[in-house]
Amino acid sequence: MPRSHALLAGLFDYAGAFPPASLSLDEAMGNYARYRTSRHGWMLGRLIVPAATLDQCSSLGATYFPRGDGAVSWRISALCGADSQSDAAQVSAFNRQHADTEHGAAIVDTVEVRATTPDEVRAARVWASRGFEVYCEVAADAAMPRLLDAIARAGLHAKVRTGGVAADNIPSCEQVSSFLCGCVERGVVAKATAGLHHVVTGEYPLTYKPGAPRATMFGFLNVVLGAGIAEGAGRAAVQSVEVGATVAHLLSLRTTPSWMGHTAMQWRGANGPIIEGPLDHFAVSGRALIRSVGTCSFEEPVEEARRIGLVF
Repeated sequence: MPRSHALLAGLFDYAGAFPPASLSLDEAMGNYARYRTSRHGWMLGRLIVPAATLDQCSSLGATYFPRGDGAVSWRISALCGADSQSDAAQVSAFNRQHADTEHGAAIVDTVEVRATTPDEVRAARVWASRGFEVYCEVAADAAMPRLLDAIARAGLHAKVRTGGVAADNIPSCEQVSSFLCGCVERGVVAKATAGLHHVVTGEYPLTYKPGAPRATMFGFLNVVLGAGIAEGAGRAAVQSVEVGATVAHLLSLRTTPSWMGHTAMQWRGANGPIIEGPLDHFAVSGRALIRSVGTCSFEEPVEEARRIGLVF
């Protein structure tokens, strides 16, 4: 039983084929199939695969995709690269084949692209015109406001990378706060990805190798509830220095929240509570902004959520 279904339902997009897990596509799809039918399968979102691997994904689907009347399709997000024509052909062929449940029920309904210029954002509109959810990944740097402007004009979604396998891949709390507040200011919904397989911000190994270097990594609870503070502030107030600082402070918290009854929480910073009250209040606002988080692990965030009492 969760303390907040609104917070966790469909939150985790599974990216097991990507670093640091770096599983084979077969292993990642096998895990995803198992997670879907597990006790905590309701917390699982889409499977994330490179668009270039959809042929292989289709072949492996003979083993993993559900079949027959009433089969619930796998939802897949395809990461697209520089060859947009090849990616589009792969996605179209995949969806044609798996629209028929006799070949295994699955659908690519979301695409994710990297955007470094407004022109690349505009080019991504072609995916939206074909009915896909489109997330444009932007770097948390000085160019971000201009790209978020372009994403808002195009009616697309934003994506931020919050981690990586090297410490210098991890943005600062202030940069992630600027992304979250910038999305609210422009009315853009978003997702976050990378390094989010821990529940609370802290120092963790960057990879699964023995003796791997450690760095401060964001917790998914910090990110989603930080998004809740930004979203709850509204489009005008979120532009203030105070709101941005509060979101950044929450992103940095390494303490474990305390529970007041079943559905209320208190999360304290150095100078007192940052969040206090019904968890669902912040969860609903947070998920209105952050639709999902990408993670190469599903078992870790579930286990850590259980450890702090977020789920039972």
